[in-house]
Amino acid sequence: MTRMRLLNYITFVILMVSTVMGYQSPWGLVFVYWTIQNFYSGRAFLLSDVNRDEEPVLFWLTQIAWIVLGLMLVALDLFPVQS
Repeated sequence: MTRMRLLNYITFVILMVSTVMGYQSPWGLVFVYWTIQNFYSGRAFLLSDVNRDEEPVLFWLTQIAWIVLGLMLVALDLFPVQS
């Protein structure tokens, strides 16, 4: 098994365990990672591929949504709402 495949399995387990335990920040970090990858590739995935050159507005709106969502999920774990 290649190193990247092993990393995918480990990441999947971490995401599932963190979800069961009620932590959102690992998902937030994945969203931020996806956004960084999309900046370099010029492609994002919503329900299908969104290409920066063909649909720049939708591409950037998707990127903004992913980065905001990612940062919000991390912030929720770092600064929990007190009731």
